[in-house]
Amino acid sequence: MQSAEIWDVFYRPDDPADLWFAFQLARSLAEHRQRVRLFCHDVAALSVAHADLDPSVLIQNLGQVEILDQRLARTAAASPNLVQVFDGTAPAPYIARYFSQQSGGGWYTLHAPWHGQPGTSAIQLRTQSQMHRQFDVYMGDSAYAAGLIRSSHHQPVLRRGPQPMAAARASMFSLLGLSPEHLESRTTAFLSAGTSIAWAQWLRVLIDAETSHCLFVEHGPLQEAIAPIFSRQPGQPGSSAIGSLTVVFLPPLLWALVDEIIAVSDYVVTDRDDVAFRAAERGTAAVRAETTPAQVATSTWMLAGAEPALAAVYRDLATALGRGSGVPACVGAYLAHLDAFTQHARHLQERVGRASDLASLLLTSNQVGPNASVEHLFAPTQPNSMF
Repeated sequence: MQSAEIWDVFYRPDDPADLWFAFQLARSLAEHRQRVRLFCHDVAALSVAHADLDPSVLIQNLGQVEILDQRLARTAAASPNLVQVFDGTAPAPYIARYFSQQSGGGWYTLHAPWHGQPGTSAIQLRTQSQMHRQFDVYMGDSAYAAGLIRSSHHQPVLRRGPQPMAAARASMFSLLGLSPEHLESRTTAFLSAGTSIAWAQWLRVLIDAETSHCLFVEHGPLQEAIAPIFSRQPGQPGSSAIGSLTVVFLPPLLWALVDEIIAVSDYVVTDRDDVAFRAAERGTAAVRAETTPAQVATSTWMLAGAEPALAAVYRDLATALGRGSGVPACVGAYLAHLDAFTQHARHLQERVGRASDLASLLLTSNQVGPNASVEHLFAPTQPNSMF
């Protein structure tokens, strides 16, 4: 295999969302018959999310994707193609070796669809030397964007109507060893977040609600915080109920199974961009709690095309979950408009489905000679004035 076919992928440490996007991009490049090396900061977390990984092994393979402990980046030989996912950076010794290569190469810095400002082209040249070029790549689903990173092997399915959804939920409950009585809950949600969101106030609303609610709680620190309220052993899988709320404590699950739970939920509450995006892929309404001003951008991207009144209900809840004030009223307003949010989620799913695959753009730009204008190649075409 030629050296030009090797891609090194780096992402921001201690961020499970960036790990998800980085792995999915590596997998997508590998499906295009490329050799990919993913420098991983948390092999243990990835081994839970994906089968066939050993957290104690420094170098291992998943098909054409090579998973390397990130500490090896300080001594590993640099590849011609370097991809930095969002705010991820390669260590300085690696960068020095990258520029010492005589074969040349491309350095791609990815910008999330909710953070980038693409301007006139999906890919823009930042710096260029005689041998190397560094690009800014702006992800998104518009004509000015470079496409999206998607879940591996995901085939979008629109489950319209109550019967297909009920059947999918019954299958999921059976797989998790749960009683069919949970199907009697009127609303089902999936919670994937840290302890910083206003979870206690939100749970109180669901407990006191007039209608029943089933909540899947992801394994992790927030599940451990919630467990004492329901007299459960922290981290022990199973279900418990208080008032109108039944909580299902999930064990550590593969990403594929989490995606299925997202698909059969009425809505998702999260503080992670990857979970919000995975919900968008599956047409499931999602609230991405806003704990910092920078996170407002994610909501802006997700709410594109929504009615202003609906967008205001969403923003109120996202802000309330992040700041911990006004939660009961905001949760009530959101649930009252859940059908409208579900309809908007289906439009968002269609947007995601229409977007091109980011890996294809990276491969195409990599084949463009150093004297050609990559920005012009990926700029939107102008309509013919004769039409």
